[in-house]
Amino acid sequence: MSYTSEHRRLAPVLAHARKLDIATNPEFDAIFEALPAGFNIWCTPEDHPQGWDGISLIAGAFAKPCGFVGTATWKWEGEQVVGISLGTDAYDLADQRPKIFARKLGGDWISIHNRPEDIEWAVGKVRWLFELAGAPCPPIAVE
Repeated sequence: MSYTSEHRRLAPVLAHARKLDIATNPEFDAIFEALPAGFNIWCTPEDHPQGWDGISLIAGAFAKPCGFVGTATWKWEGEQVVGISLGTDAYDLADQRPKIFARKLGGDWISIHNRPEDIEWAVGKVRWLFELAGAPCPPIAVE
């Protein structure tokens, strides 16, 4: 394996992410933004993690209203991709529900970083994108 062969192996996944680019594709399933070695995942008013009901999303520079959920990047060991690093940050939740996501409940901070609901939803989207590309999905690690 080499960096080149690994990028080539994962090229179909990024090609599908580009087809389903939220910036240019208004279709329901278009929720991705391809990166050089991974992709961002966005949600929409119709397709979002649990807990996002009632959150106002705008299109901004994108093809439809959306909110950033997280990023999936290739996890490298040497010159081989051995997994997917996934991290989520629900900025729209923090912006629109600051009393919930900026206070302590029972001594614990409620964080927008790697909320279980966002991770669960994003993992499903990562696996689905790999399936569309006809590529086996490497193990997913929450970072």
